Amino acid sequence: MSDTLFDVDPTQVGTPEPTEKLSADRRRTLRQADALTRRRHPLELALGFPLGLHPAAAADDRTAPGLRCGTCGFRQVLTHNDGRFPKCLFAVTDKTAPRVTRGAGTDVRAWWPACRDYQAAEEAPTS
Repeated sequence: MSDTLFDVDPTQVGTPEPTEKLSADRRRTLRQADALTRRRHPLELALGFPLGLHPAAAADDRTAPGLRCGTCGFRQVLTHNDGRFPKCLFAVTDKTAPRVTRGAGTDVRAWWPACRDYQAAEEAPTS
């Protein structure tokens, strides 16, 4: 038996190395990148329901060929208080746009792969 409460090697005890504190935007970007590597649409993270990718969607990198959100007619840039916010305006009903919130979590990057609801800009209905 030892004279101490716990048998611990004092050379192994210490404070953990400090880790870099990431901003909320950076953490969201990392989660979205992870979703892309798993072939999931990044907007699913903010919405809480699966969107699915279009069969002809681009791969998870920015240079691969294929359909992207930037060429979809539902992706519109909204302005508010001198800010510009790219949002997906695909609506399940005529009165709702469930893919839009007031936060950055539902901002849609142009280079993201297209979701299953993709419609080319010239084919998408306008409001």
